[in-house]
Amino acid sequence: MNRKIVAIFLTSKPNYDEFAFKYFILSLNKIQSYYEFMFPEIHNHCYISRYSDTNELFSSFEKKVRPKINFENKPDYLINIITSTIGENLFFECRGNVAFVTTDTWGKYFSPPSLFEYLSHCIIASLLSMNEKVDLHSHRDTKGCCLDYTFFKMDDKVDIALGYICDKCKDEIINGIGKEYLTEIINIINREWIGDINNFGSVAYTLKNFFKFDIDKDSGFNKTFWDKAKDYFYEIPKEIIVLIIAAIIGILIWRN
Repeated sequence: MNRKIVAIFLTSKPNYDEFAFKYFILSLNKIQSYYEFMFPEIHNHCYISRYSDTNELFSSFEKKVRPKINFENKPDYLINIITSTIGENLFFECRGNVAFVTTDTWGKYFSPPSLFEYLSHCIIASLLSMNEKVDLHSHRDTKGCCLDYTFFKMDDKVDIALGYICDKCKDEIINGIGKEYLTEIINIINREWIGDINNFGSVAYTLKNFFKFDIDKDSGFNKTFWDKAKDYFYEIPKEIIVLIIAAIIGILIWRN
């Protein structure tokens, strides 16, 4: 089976570590066989405003972004990650085979889960909504399902934590695409593939050791100077910390 190609565009300047995010998303290529995720080369950040009208987002993509990109392989789905508010404070929106997902407000109001877990959740939800073999749309009732509309935004924390697809959506997926696809999607949204930061070779371990991102405690957004300083402090051996504290106490005693 030829995989469906999913092109992910960072069309706003990332307010997160884009290389850690790329590693996180591209790890999905190893755990399922339906989609191949990729990041096209793009040099311009087209969406920089704090608010984006939904209609304008999609029309500007066709005018400003799509014509500038040369694809070796034509993607089946095109997903934009932006930082501005989408329409009526949406997490994501899809039209045809194009989707927009925003990072706006997640770190301030909803993390944990981390930004990366939230973005992967929205990416999968948008792919389910855009799949032409099924008639899936966000539903208003909150069931803990990946496709909950989440009018109350805090409900999205529940959905991500559960990694669940409701029975109605399951039946639609099985009848339209098949059980194997459903299994692969559930394997993504349950987040077990991320692994543990102490398990060598896991996604979580590599994020921490290669990209200095601890998915157990970091939001995923760019760190402040003090956040980086605290990370460095925790990496100092305890013996050195004890010596530093003893030296400080000694100086204070000597000065008094």
